[in-house]
Amino acid sequence: MNAKTLKLFIVSLFIASAGYADSPVRGVYLSADAFGYIYPLFVKDKFYSTEVSAVMNISNRFFPVVEVGVGYADMVSQLYEIGYSTRAPYYRIGMDYNTQYKNGKPNYIYVGGRVGYTAFEYSVDAPPLVDPVWGDAAPVTFSNVPCRSIWAEAVGGVRAEVAKNIYMGWSLRYKLLLHRPTAYGGPWYIPGFGAGKKTSFGATYTVGYYFNLSKKK
Repeated sequence: MNAKTLKLFIVSLFIASAGYADSPVRGVYLSADAFGYIYPLFVKDKFYSTEVSAVMNISNRFFPVVEVGVGYADMVSQLYEIGYSTRAPYYRIGMDYNTQYKNGKPNYIYVGGRVGYTAFEYSVDAPPLVDPVWGDAAPVTFSNVPCRSIWAEAVGGVRAEVAKNIYMGWSLRYKLLLHRPTAYGGPWYIPGFGAGKKTSFGATYTVGYYFNLSKKK
């Protein structure tokens, strides 16, 4: 999946609903994770992600989701003096379920799931290892190690209309790594997944616009 695929997906959502008064597709949310853009301004430790999403509203009950973002890390451990860096795009697809769909209101609580994927490279720079007998030093540097990772997410969140067609919301996510590379001990940070060997937690704070595609009969 790439930016071109996402654009085609979004356009298809509009085409699917055009001209059908009884179409189950009510509209499309386009949003960005505001937290990901603000966080780097206030922290020195640099590891974060930014993303955008497209969400289809089907009968105000089911919400297929596509999320595309970029994960970034450039860290140096003060204790061990080990540096780690990576930067790569990531992709998620999934579905949300409106637990309050019978209310017919624009504000709702949802639960859902995601499957995420990223292909990336990472680099590690650590202090040299010194032979205790001969005193020789061996460099510990790995550059552009290729990796691919897949993970699953359980999601819960809220979306609320703050002005006409303007929505804000937040979500909490529990992430479970399904495939983790093990070369050189494996990556410390995985774009889109975060830091962690097997599980991770995440959160988003989104701002977006809702394109209402409902047609009155």
